Amino acid sequence: MKNIVITLLILFSLSAYAQDKNEKIGIPDELKIGSNYYNYGDKNKVNIDVSVWGSIRAPGKYLIPQGTTLMELISLCGGPSNDSKLEDLRVIRLKNDSLGVKEDKVMTFDYNEFLWEKQVTKPGKINPVLYPGDMIMIPNSPKFNLRDNLYLILGITTTLVSIATLIITVTHY
Repeated sequence: MKNIVITLLILFSLSAYAQDKNEKIGIPDELKIGSNYYNYGDKNKVNIDVSVWGSIRAPGKYLIPQGTTLMELISLCGGPSNDSKLEDLRVIRLKNDSLGVKEDKVMTFDYNEFLWEKQVTKPGKINPVLYPGDMIMIPNSPKFNLRDNLYLILGITTTLVSIATLIITVTHY
């Protein structure tokens, strides 16, 4: 019993020392798996984990202070990449009774309206506060890729050449 008390006192002292050093809190470095874990936690606030996927400069798992908004998180991620589809941002929020979320939901946001238009028509819905466990999906705009569409291009080209050859053959005889 005496050893347990001493061990607990040592652990408590070490954790107090780490907090005094003003270190970031969250998952210790030795427990992190992978390089896409970003710790923006604040030791003076409640922190939450969220995930960001898709067409963003730094996708991954983020530890952020509670009350962080979607736009603030996108800024922490380095902003959207050049091919981001900003009219279809999605926040996936899973059912969580302790947070008052009664069912799974997918919320869609159009940031083009917010960033490029002169007037925002839905100001309350544009920048939601994130909840623990939220997953943010930023899809990318499909790009025209020659290799992916080669069969379509060859099919149309072959048909046009065949029709031109037929017309030339018919008109010369």
